[in-house]
Amino acid sequence: MKQTVVALGMFDGVHLGHRALLCRAAQIARDIGGEAVAFTYSNHPKELFGEPFAYICTQAQREALILSCGCDRVDSIPFDRAFASMAPDTFVDWLNARYNGSVSAIVVGYDYRFGAGAKGDTALLDTLCAVRGIRLTVIDRVEVDGETCASTRVREAIRSGDVETAMRLLGRPFVLCGEVVHAKALGRQFDCPTANLSGGSQILPRDGVYATVAVLDGACYDAVTNVGTNPTVGGTARTVETHVIGQDLDLYGKRIGVAFFARLRDERRFASREALFSQIRTDAQTAKKVLEETKKGVYNLERLC
Repeated sequence: MKQTVVALGMFDGVHLGHRALLCRAAQIARDIGGEAVAFTYSNHPKELFGEPFAYICTQAQREALILSCGCDRVDSIPFDRAFASMAPDTFVDWLNARYNGSVSAIVVGYDYRFGAGAKGDTALLDTLCAVRGIRLTVIDRVEVDGETCASTRVREAIRSGDVETAMRLLGRPFVLCGEVVHAKALGRQFDCPTANLSGGSQILPRDGVYATVAVLDGACYDAVTNVGTNPTVGGTARTVETHVIGQDLDLYGKRIGVAFFARLRDERRFASREALFSQIRTDAQTAKKVLEETKKGVYNLERLC
């Protein structure tokens, strides 16, 4: 039986700190000829206790990103009340039993917590692993722009519209995924069609207009995206509308990804619909210029939709 190296964490966002942890687990597994498994949860523990939670990644994105770090597989289970009440030592034994007693190494981040009430920390985990003959590796904090790279910081950047900082923390652009749904189709009347993304569990950037890349069926297209209520046409609900630049694609019913590269301006009310769509065309030209530079050498976006 192969030895198993287990990376533990929620890994929402799979930011540069997570990637350091996952890559280290994969390296240890390669060194011993074993298998690297990322053990995670399909739901955030906060949701179990009634707290709303906005995800950085969809589950499919998260799994693809984890595997891109060299892990052999992702083991994702629901976080339920039985699991939440598990004592720290019971958790370690349960984890080892889950992999038929083959766990030879565990890799966690410096701030990892586990067990009932999140009472277990890395010091306790080290003790529990030592008596069971399991090697523990604790990954130190990763800093970006002089601050700790953390999912909380990524969310703050996205919520504030600072998608450039989010991109530095993630090591790639933030990608919002959804199905294109029918809306008012006003854009087509002005030769400026837009795709309206259905809502999901992912966090939304601050209202405004962004230089983006649309990902569809393995292809990437320059785009400009508005997040907001579309006050010019009397909108009230928050929507995400993307105009694919220079393309007339039939997107209805299709699942697309929208990668956010730069914030261009605030959303605002225009005097007329004609003025609104004239501005969108101007925004599209600005977006193309921004994207010429910012999208160079970025992460393979095709796997994130």
